[in-house]
Amino acid sequence: MEFIDFIKNGVFEINLEVSTKEDVFRILCERLYKNKKVRSGFYQALIRREKKFPTGLLLRKHNIAIPHADPDNIIQSSIAIATLKNPVVFQCMDNENKSIEVRIIFLLALEKAHSNVEVLKKIMLMIQDELFLQDLLQAKNRDNIIRIISQKYEI
Repeated sequence: MEFIDFIKNGVFEINLEVSTKEDVFRILCERLYKNKKVRSGFYQALIRREKKFPTGLLLRKHNIAIPHADPDNIIQSSIAIATLKNPVVFQCMDNENKSIEVRIIFLLALEKAHSNVEVLKKIMLMIQDELFLQDLLQAKNRDNIIRIISQKYEI
């Protein structure tokens, strides 16, 4: 499966209004579960992993998070993307004592652990472009996000 297929197979929340990262996780996990992408235990697995290994990434202007869990609770690989109306606090992946505000989340639900490495490479390439991140935050719907990713990175 290609990177863009993981995106197309995923769920999207645009300009989501939440107060915490757990709220984001709950909403995305519920949507993934309803779409038969993950099993019911995925949310708890995600929370456990986030506590052990934070996923917030401090960037120049738009911080992001890339939460993920082990593949045990995944039925079909996908990436859920959320853009937030207001930032929520994540712990920084390179310093768990540092809190950062995040407005873009790429939640990875991948069946094969080795897929994580390839997907992370693609995401790391994309997030180096501040204009790309700004375009994501301005996207109005799922199709906009898919178009932004496809056009800018031809993936």
